[in-house]
Amino acid sequence: MEEYFISGVHNYCDRWCERCPFTARCRVYADEQELSEEAKDPQDPAFWQNIRKSFEGVLDMLHKMMEEMGIDPAEVEKMPTPEPDPDLKALEKMTREKTMRYADAVDQFFQQDKAFFEQKSDELADQIEEGKPVDLESWQFFQDAVEVIRWYQYFISAKIHRAVTGLEDEEEDRIQNDSNGSAKIAMISVERSLGAWEVLRRQLPEKDKEILELQRQLQHLRAEINRLFPHWAQFHRPGFDDEPGSTVRLDFNPN
Repeated sequence: MEEYFISGVHNYCDRWCERCPFTARCRVYADEQELSEEAKDPQDPAFWQNIRKSFEGVLDMLHKMMEEMGIDPAEVEKMPTPEPDPDLKALEKMTREKTMRYADAVDQFFQQDKAFFEQKSDELADQIEEGKPVDLESWQFFQDAVEVIRWYQYFISAKIHRAVTGLEDEEEDRIQNDSNGSAKIAMISVERSLGAWEVLRRQLPEKDKEILELQRQLQHLRAEINRLFPHWAQFHRPGFDDEPGSTVRLDFNPN
């Protein structure tokens, strides 16, 4: 059974297990399914006990790997912490502000237009009740687009920040490194969000100006990823890039 799992498939995924085609081959997902309900609840002490055990397991594994490589963990702990690159810190701050500005704008869009969306839902319910023809497929596509936007609005910020933070580490491989991997899933999230917003824009012409502004922010983030991580597309994600036909479930192509 163990050989059936894809090594590292969880490292550069979008954490959306409900819509992932690789859950059956993901060791992390399998482990999570074995947890009790108490161990999944942050309000329960069992949740934090499980987190502690997980960290202990990771630390034990790291220490073992270091010993196999002839590295003394005690000596590593004594090494002085390097001073952070001020330019990199400024870049981290700038990208975090840009990504959080987008995330906050998404919240504002849905909060300000809450009454508008409720009205649309009521109109649909009335049409169904009156027996009028309703394009349920388009409505479902619309709802899926909203889910995609909501799922990625903060995820984009987290992954771009991780990618930028990783620039400080010296990587031997200029392609297969954590910065490019994080940048790649961030780019995928940006592009899916752009497509999802286009679905909303075409179905809500009265919101055209607001949605175009949100798309503009995403386009700027997209350009920033391309500028900072020119090799992101060449990064290989285990599973997802081996079987790309299995990962189109969240891609939106309104054309």
